[in-house]
Amino acid sequence: MKYLGVPCRPGRRRTATAASVLLLPLALSTLAGCSDDDATATPPVASPAATASGARCPTDPLAPDEGADAAPAATGAYTLGNGDEAAPREMAYAARKGDESAVLVSGSGKLTTRDSKIAKSGATSSVDASGGHGLNAAALARDGGRLSLSGGTVTTTGKGATGVFASGKGASATLGANTVRTKGASARGVTASHGGELGLTYVQIDTAGAQASPIAAGPGGGRVTVSGGTMTSAGCGSPGVQTAGDVSVSGTLFDLANSEAFTVESGGSLSLRNVRASAAAGGVVLRGGDATSFSMSGGSIQAADGDIFSVRQAVADVRLSGGAELRTKHGALLRVRDRGIATFAADDEKLKGNVVVSDGSATLDLSGSTRLDGAVTGASMTLGAKTRWSVSGDSSVKQLELAPGASVADVITGNGYSVTYDKAASPELGGKTYRLKGGGTLRPAGS
Repeated sequence: MKYLGVPCRPGRRRTATAASVLLLPLALSTLAGCSDDDATATPPVASPAATASGARCPTDPLAPDEGADAAPAATGAYTLGNGDEAAPREMAYAARKGDESAVLVSGSGKLTTRDSKIAKSGATSSVDASGGHGLNAAALARDGGRLSLSGGTVTTTGKGATGVFASGKGASATLGANTVRTKGASARGVTASHGGELGLTYVQIDTAGAQASPIAAGPGGGRVTVSGGTMTSAGCGSPGVQTAGDVSVSGTLFDLANSEAFTVESGGSLSLRNVRASAAAGGVVLRGGDATSFSMSGGSIQAADGDIFSVRQAVADVRLSGGAELRTKHGALLRVRDRGIATFAADDEKLKGNVVVSDGSATLDLSGSTRLDGAVTGASMTLGAKTRWSVSGDSSVKQLELAPGASVADVITGNGYSVTYDKAASPELGGKTYRLKGGGTLRPAGS
């Protein structure tokens, strides 16, 4: 199967790109050469992320959602509150004071730049205000302000110094062929919150500090759309995307040295298409008390350690299609805990790994030609006529449903293991015991 390649900058041919970050001795795999007419090229393979220190730490939640009205006053070395301004090419903007942005656009203001250099140093006085409203960001669009950044660089040093931030209804920022680098703790690459919107095309983002995701959405919602580019993080607790809003990513390469690949918070959604991610500490975490969703078409997630999907408290909807590749050296395919509720649908996928529900519930809906190689504990399952489950360990399922045309003999290979099912929840099995292909049995629990 062919995948869409990572997009190239229009009108130019890119041969190879390599990226390296602090604590990341294994650099990103070199991007294969691509051109505007090579729309079906195989995307680059992400190398397993590694770190010299082996440090790991949990990803902190996003800043509390205190509402857009709670936004602190913002200041900027350059400010624009109304009107449209096109800055001269290669303009330089800088801010060194704590809590001050290099560029601040608000109200009806719109700033357009080409190949500008935006630099920010100095620490925030409030990590929550920085994460929630963009205090101390290098470039900040607020309360209707609009930014258009074409080419150029955004660099920050200092705690809470996010690169580009759009906060509040009507606020937006678009980036094309830019480089964003941040070095401080809690200094994300880009963030949209409280209804702000971001659009990224062919952008490279590198973050080095702890709790510094390259891409974030929320609190209070926010929308981010990403096409192409590379995203790396070296600090612990810095997933490639952390969202309580809506994030869509296509044709992008992620390498995360000390974190899970992606985190979806309460109310958040993440959609991936032909994205490749390599992470040191797991794949996708869906957590919180409200609904979350994750969809993936094509591409891959490779984890050096940890579960591919981890559902914690959240009501999570996970959908896979298009030949998505999922791999971990140590961990489950899906783990549900802390009263989580998961719906996991896969169409024409090859899945390997165990499904473990320790506290909560999960429903697996396998369709098309999906293959699952693993043990299942505590989940309900629906198996299509062309699906195959190769059991790799003793398993216990709740409801086991076979789609029209499917039979136990055709869709389950026991490999000598025992599979039990809930008799009351699986009436079509008639409470019978079945001998499985390859050895083993399918039988009612307690029999």
